Amino acid sequence: MRKQVLFCLLFAWLVLGFSPQALAQETVADSLISLELSDGSILRGTIVSEDADTVTFITSAGIKITMPKSTIATRSVTRGRMVEGRFHRFDPNYTRLLFAPTGRPLRKGEGYFTDYYVFFPGVAYGLTDHISIMAGISVLPGVGLGEQMLFVAPRYGTEISEMFALSGGFLYMNFGGEFSTGLAFATGTYGTQEKCFTAGIGLGYTYNENDAGNKEFEFAKHPIFVWGGNIRLSNSISFVSENWIITGENFDMGFQPFSIALRFFGEHIAVDAGAIIMLEILEEGFPIPWLSFVYNFGG
Repeated sequence: MRKQVLFCLLFAWLVLGFSPQALAQETVADSLISLELSDGSILRGTIVSEDADTVTFITSAGIKITMPKSTIATRSVTRGRMVEGRFHRFDPNYTRLLFAPTGRPLRKGEGYFTDYYVFFPGVAYGLTDHISIMAGISVLPGVGLGEQMLFVAPRYGTEISEMFALSGGFLYMNFGGEFSTGLAFATGTYGTQEKCFTAGIGLGYTYNENDAGNKEFEFAKHPIFVWGGNIRLSNSISFVSENWIITGENFDMGFQPFSIALRFFGEHIAVDAGAIIMLEILEEGFPIPWLSFVYNFGG
């Protein structure tokens, strides 16, 4: 059993290849401008200057072009960056691992629709560059609306530097109006969208009526630790890992969830497909499959 645990930990660390030196060596340029021309072609680069009639533009390949404004159909900020001479689109799900949040906050006016296992949809929105809120309700078949699970998760985050971000908040879940629980958390992320490491800590709580009929709020005695990250494999695929250590008096390493997944993403959509590995369950059969979907909008 100990060998299996050590193998999982070592596998995640080696495959993700996290090292502060390697992360610091990545160079990321500012966001680019995308110009769609009247003939349908698209140029990515930086606007050097413009006047009433012309635009001077340097493409991502370093070619300088001066063109009439009349040839430009639309212009927009590209959801991506140049990294060591290559264009890398942004990860639409950059604020989360698989379920747990990263340290990166949503930007003001940006949001996403998400869905876990089809039956657990939710929506998140950035109220400011630091404050966001996520909410959703389960849609389990055969279960009445008043008995579905409701969840709300406000969060505050800030980017300390280009390489480091912190966030904190809480998750509140109510099950059919009868049982309420949740998690207060803080997470930090170090790295870039190409390669980053996230670690966090959480403390569970319950909020329910006691025997006297009074509402009672109680924190758990033992914390939960989360660690993981992602590494970009191509312009549209990343490897993602999220791992939990749930401490307590009945702590059993065999029932701690480790997870790995591939994230397939375009400009606005990301799909995570992978597995949750619990060693005791794995010995009896197969890992638990993971499937989630995100559509990022705004920003």
